[in-house]
Amino acid sequence: MAINMHVPPLTSLLGRLRLRQLSLAVAVEELGSLRKAADRIGISQPAATKMLAELEAALGLPLFERGRRGMVPTVYGRALNRHAHLVISDVGALRDELAGLASGAAGRLAVGMITAAAAGPLSIAIAQLKQRRPRLDITITVETSDVLIPMLEQGRLDVVIGRPVQTDHGQDIVFTPIGPERLSIVCGAQNPLRTRPDLSLCDLAEAAWILQPRSSPLRQVVDASFREAGMETPANVVETASILTAATLLQHSGMIAVVPHSVALHYVSSGMMAILPVMLTRQLDPYGALTRKTRAAMPALSELMALIPCEPDP
Repeated sequence: MAINMHVPPLTSLLGRLRLRQLSLAVAVEELGSLRKAADRIGISQPAATKMLAELEAALGLPLFERGRRGMVPTVYGRALNRHAHLVISDVGALRDELAGLASGAAGRLAVGMITAAAAGPLSIAIAQLKQRRPRLDITITVETSDVLIPMLEQGRLDVVIGRPVQTDHGQDIVFTPIGPERLSIVCGAQNPLRTRPDLSLCDLAEAAWILQPRSSPLRQVVDASFREAGMETPANVVETASILTAATLLQHSGMIAVVPHSVALHYVSSGMMAILPVMLTRQLDPYGALTRKTRAAMPALSELMALIPCEPDP
């Protein structure tokens, strides 16, 4: 079927595009194989070949090309699939809301949050929302902002409590500040460093550190603080975004870590960590709520945001 390289008007697309075509395009990109994509959506390979050709003809653009590692999306295919993820996610949200209404439930809310928010006011706000809406299905994903925001862009999350990171499609994201996030350098409660009042960042350069992955905003702040102190980021590093893993390592070693201050206070009160008297020269930007402009308003999300107190700068 010939491709005319001419994008048709919206009215034509609404009459010709089908959800299964979009599901096929997403599967082809993820699996790199038309046969595997056909298996995923439950059709034969010849039917998938025909469906993909019809999709390309409807759009007037080539969506995939064959590479050494299988089917590879063109620039048009990547753009299509970015929007296809959102369409499929929104249809899923529609299905969940209708199913919830039919069963007497109250819908679904998918929340992504950074660790500082998980240890702070957001978790309290979610508990309060659950009391008000006991049949609301709430799912929570705790990760770094650089991991959560692509999930928001794909429609897999309704809101991210984190901070903006640079992406190719950030124009669809709205950021509403909530509050600042201090950082603390911590060690295990039995670490001898906890008794030294005269520590400096230079004194800790040779220690073993637990740091978040290089792509995370927190890690970038740590790296910048070492540069401003005229030092390289320590080479003896364990990288993890898991606070539980970091807390366990601190308890059983002489390692040190950088964690949000709210998290540090939680573990200090439980006798698992000590905060060292060393300040980083850089701090994280305020965190807040990130949502998609193009996502329909959700009453449960609006109610959750109203329950989260904004914190003043320290």
